[in-house]
Amino acid sequence: MYRHELKYMVNHGEAQVIKSRLKTICKPDQYADENGRYTVTSLYFDDFCDSAINDNLSGSLKRKKFRIRIYNGKDSIIRLERKVKNDNGGCKHSVILTKEQYLRILQGNYVLFKDSDDEVLSEFYNFSSTRLLQPKVIVEYDREAFICSNGDVRITFDSNIRLPVGSKDILNNTTISAQVIRPQETIMEVKYTGFLPSHIKKIIQNGKSNQQAFSKYVACRTFIN
Repeated sequence: MYRHELKYMVNHGEAQVIKSRLKTICKPDQYADENGRYTVTSLYFDDFCDSAINDNLSGSLKRKKFRIRIYNGKDSIIRLERKVKNDNGGCKHSVILTKEQYLRILQGNYVLFKDSDDEVLSEFYNFSSTRLLQPKVIVEYDREAFICSNGDVRITFDSNIRLPVGSKDILNNTTISAQVIRPQETIMEVKYTGFLPSHIKKIIQNGKSNQQAFSKYVACRTFIN
């Protein structure tokens, strides 16, 4: 099922006001620590045509990309995700990888998924064999997320978006990172299914920030080029 996705660039003050109001009606994300935050690290893949980045830059309404994601720098949960975008909606399907599977992917060994019954793994293998899918860049950021069951709403605040330099291994915690956006900027994403409750809509429209398209993957790819 496709979910609606809205993105806003907000400053630090606006983000703090919105988050303080959301805390009264929403619950925190399951990955959050005692401060309500967690770190997301993703390894993005692209094909020999750089379709994922070029489709985004050209404004294509239908886009697809693969990434491998971990939380808080730990290998306890390693997810291979396929994200499909269709206009202002999107859907995501994922499968859990073992650490061994992840390391074999990093070595360019995709053949272990050739006969997989899992749809995501099967398509990942097909893309790797026919479109020469390869890891391109790591994207890392700090996230604070809020969940509202009414309307199936999830609101995330991503800050300190950074690009680990010199490595494509998301389990390598020794790399130096470059900041991709300014420290005072935060990306607020609103995802919902069906409808956005009026009280949530009123809260997120606080301030003067405008809805805008923003891709962390594209930002990091263009930053290094």
